[in-house]
Amino acid sequence: MGLILVGVGGAALFNFQFGAEKQSYEQTWTFETNDLKQLSIMTDDLPLRVNFVASEDGANSIHMAGKAKEDVVDQIKNAKLNDGVLKIQAKEGWTIGLMDFDFGSAQQVTVSLTEEAASALKMVQLHTDSGSIQVNGASADQGEIKSDSGSIKIYGFKGETLALKSDSGSIHGENLTAALSASSDSGSISIEHLNGTSNLNSDSGSIRLVKDDTSNATIKSDSGSVKVEVPASYGGFYDLKSDSGSIHAPDSEQQSTEVIKIRTDSGSIRVTQP
Repeated sequence: MGLILVGVGGAALFNFQFGAEKQSYEQTWTFETNDLKQLSIMTDDLPLRVNFVASEDGANSIHMAGKAKEDVVDQIKNAKLNDGVLKIQAKEGWTIGLMDFDFGSAQQVTVSLTEEAASALKMVQLHTDSGSIQVNGASADQGEIKSDSGSIKIYGFKGETLALKSDSGSIHGENLTAALSASSDSGSISIEHLNGTSNLNSDSGSIRLVKDDTSNATIKSDSGSVKVEVPASYGGFYDLKSDSGSIHAPDSEQQSTEVIKIRTDSGSIRVTQP
């Protein structure tokens, strides 16, 4: 058994692939201003890199490119925009009796929208089973990003709500404007420059939050430290408790009703304010 595992590891290291060969592909969807209401992309082990950019020519399009198995490429090319929803399924799965260790390069997705088309987008939904996800510049009423066993990175999101979930990977976000919920079972959470309420949970990872506004925050970490930075204008309450960790925070000014609530089982809590 040990020799088998060593052989398997060597195959993975040298990028040997057992199973169907991956092929390069490109696919573009075009649509009118108010046609796209929801964008949904779901993969299994294929990493995603999704970039939202302003249209330079007044046209609206989604371009996706990368390498995948033939049946996955067929799934991508067969995806259609119906009733305002573009659902792209890119599920490789495992073939019985075959093992595929070439997890492939990231699938590159460019969403090019006019200002009017961007305002019509209500939902962005990205799911991957065992690949990482990176999103840049997204704007939608709702954002939902999930990875079962990969990291999540998101930069520059604007919307009403944003949900981030990773079962066994880290979560990192910067310059987010939304009511944020983020959870990781076994990874750290780092959020820098958030405007909006937040609900952050980590079972076994540290949490760091930098807030740009004075809205409420609820944070829980079972076995990791929590660090929060609030703006100088924050004048609400600090509700902080740790079962077996130190707590350092400014005094609650109690000039407003906002609350920073933090709970840890075995981690320290540190709140700073300029």
